[in-house]
Amino acid sequence: MGFSAWFRERLASLRERRPRTFPENLLPDEYSRAAVLMLFWPGPDDAVEIVFTKRTETVSSHRGQVSFPGGVFHTGDENMAATALRETWEELGIDPGVITIMGRLDDAWSIAGHHVIPYVAWTDRAPGITVNADEVAEVILADVRVLLRPEVNTTRTMEFNGRPRTTHAFDWDGGYVWGLTADMLREFLNWLDDEPCDRFERRLQKLDDLSDRTG
Repeated sequence: MGFSAWFRERLASLRERRPRTFPENLLPDEYSRAAVLMLFWPGPDDAVEIVFTKRTETVSSHRGQVSFPGGVFHTGDENMAATALRETWEELGIDPGVITIMGRLDDAWSIAGHHVIPYVAWTDRAPGITVNADEVAEVILADVRVLLRPEVNTTRTMEFNGRPRTTHAFDWDGGYVWGLTADMLREFLNWLDDEPCDRFERRLQKLDDLSDRTG
């Protein structure tokens, strides 16, 4: 079985996975609900590709960072999956009608004040992309086989609120992601390879620590 066929078969089983969620009383009241879309499609030479966006310097949060398409819940959204699809349409012009939601990962949260739901999705062919230049500075595609290589799995240390902060990162020829995006990607790749993953426990502990500091 080739990689693309194996990936697609594995992805179908994501619906059986029960995602872990945060206790409601642990999330700060001011946090908004948000969703992102981890979108895959078949690429050349048996590849499976995933799309990232580099945010512009004019968006309201996470300026200049590499992320999955996504954003905050709007009143007209039917559910959080609809939020992820709408934001993908608004940012990249990808028709929700060609996208199949395969499941979701564990709850995540952003230092920008968002409770983030990561959805995993598939489309049968590389979609046409029309970039919203107000929100997206660059579109980055990656081969999942490359992201699975141990040598691209790394860390990044940056300053946040005057203190050094080390985050997960992926660094490959053609792209670089860190922070929450890398954390969610690491969770997915661990699940894909059926390996243990402690990302949710780490998020929960950091959220609990934040609650203690602000409570």
